[in-house]
Amino acid sequence: MIFRIVRLVGSKLIKGEYSYPNVSEISAEQLFEKLSSAKPPLLIDVRSHTEFTTAYGHLPTARLIPLMELVGTFPSASKFKQAVSMVEAQFAEIEAYKPHEVVTICPGGGFSLVAAEIMAEVGFERVTSLAGGADGWFKQGYPTSGPVRAEET
Repeated sequence: MIFRIVRLVGSKLIKGEYSYPNVSEISAEQLFEKLSSAKPPLLIDVRSHTEFTTAYGHLPTARLIPLMELVGTFPSASKFKQAVSMVEAQFAEIEAYKPHEVVTICPGGGFSLVAAEIMAEVGFERVTSLAGGADGWFKQGYPTSGPVRAEET
């Protein structure tokens, strides 16, 4: 499964396909409301490990699956193989969520569309992308986990 995901990521990035009519977006306000519901969506943050753990941190309950890091490992076979193994293990952990609502998150909302499309193509049934990404969420003042924001100090 992971090689299919990698092939899809590479193909879509190389082609510059950032318009996905089959992937819907959810606003930060809508997501905030859903996170308070009885059945909140699974949040998949596809940013790098560094972005996830520093600066603004990440959305509460978000799981890190750093698909963006795969792109940076293409030139090095050993690093690429290691990154693929990590992502493969992470996808195995969320396999049971295929019929559930899943929201993908990236820095600005573009790459999470790619991630949502990829997840839909490998069988996730209800995937949406956070419009405006993590940056939009943070700028609107919604809660985060991780480092304290500069304006809070």
